[in-house]
Amino acid sequence: KYTWQPVENSKPQSDGITGTYRVDVDIPADDWANITKFYDVLIFNTGHWWGPDKFPKETPLVFYRGGKPIEPPLGIFDGLKVVLKSMSSYIEREVPSTTMKLWRTQSPRHFDGGEWDHNGSCLSKRLLEEHELDSWFDPRFGGVNKEARLVNSVIEEALVGTDIQLLNLTYMSEFRADAHPAIWLGKKDAVAVWGQDCMHWCLPGVPDTWVDILAARILHYFKQGEG
Repeated sequence: KYTWQPVENSKPQSDGITGTYRVDVDIPADDWANITKFYDVLIFNTGHWWGPDKFPKETPLVFYRGGKPIEPPLGIFDGLKVVLKSMSSYIEREVPSTTMKLWRTQSPRHFDGGEWDHNGSCLSKRLLEEHELDSWFDPRFGGVNKEARLVNSVIEEALVGTDIQLLNLTYMSEFRADAHPAIWLGKKDAVAVWGQDCMHWCLPGVPDTWVDILAARILHYFKQGEG
């Protein structure tokens, strides 16, 4: 459960905090907690917003358990670990064993020379070679997509011992540095206004392959059940 808590104007803050995002690690969000027994297939994903740049010191994440802030306070990735463990435990407990449960990993970006707001560009017209992937994406080398790989590793760790299957779309998509809209946004001066789009994909393209893989996984799962 995730809620915005603004600081009251009557309480001046010397630390510059204007509000906090409260994350109750032990309370599921209403919009998915009440549908656990309805669907034959459930696909979970998280990741894009779990980045330090999304929650600056003025508006931090604060993690709660049992209605109280967790002490000592958790950083964003340690908090994510607790959240994912709690979620996977809830899913295992509340979702029927016959339901197919998948957790999709993150979609990679391909900025070169820096992030989108630090002079990075996304102009590649070719697939990356396998030996290039780590130099672009491995957290040890400060790659532009390091947060996605860090979050994915936390997700994989949280799913160990559960019947939630990992749907890893990240690795195959990392090769496709050529498949983003980038500067071809279809509007005059779009790049000057919005920057290069490396978050989305050209269509048809990579997302269609994701769907094909998902469809094959679903068919295989239920055919196994019939056998």
